[in-house]
Amino acid sequence: MLKKRLKKLLLVGTAASASLSAGAAAGDWGLMIGHNNPAGSNVGLNFLYQSAGVWGFEAGVGGIYGQSGDSSKFVATWGDVDLKWFAGHGFWRPFLEGGMAVALGTGTGGGGIAAGSPFVGGGLLYSGTSMLFHITADYKINSGAFYPAAGIGFKF
Repeated sequence: MLKKRLKKLLLVGTAASASLSAGAAAGDWGLMIGHNNPAGSNVGLNFLYQSAGVWGFEAGVGGIYGQSGDSSKFVATWGDVDLKWFAGHGFWRPFLEGGMAVALGTGTGGGGIAAGSPFVGGGLLYSGTSMLFHITADYKINSGAFYPAAGIGFKF
């Protein structure tokens, strides 16, 4: 079951990445530092792509942790990926989004990738000539929890 979901996630991510990259000359790439973006991170680093149309894609890393001891040694990183739909154009862009958490890990017991904890939400993105700022409210489907997020960054 997890392998099927992972294959779907990789397929959708690859297709979204390829389609968004094809129009990269008409869109904007950005890098943001955020709080609770990815969810649960005090500080997260997010790459954002906004197409010239209504679609966007974001991928973030929110934590890296490890443990070493007599019985186990491991390191893992977690974050999220999401697809955004922008309701408008201009400097202020309201959006709806949906995505899921992802994690990669490796250790003495092996390695793996996990995806889950789907979420939906929306927010407002300020997308100036060189600066980015967003506020967001998302809902975790599995746990039924709402959480706010914010970020600031720049375009490149």
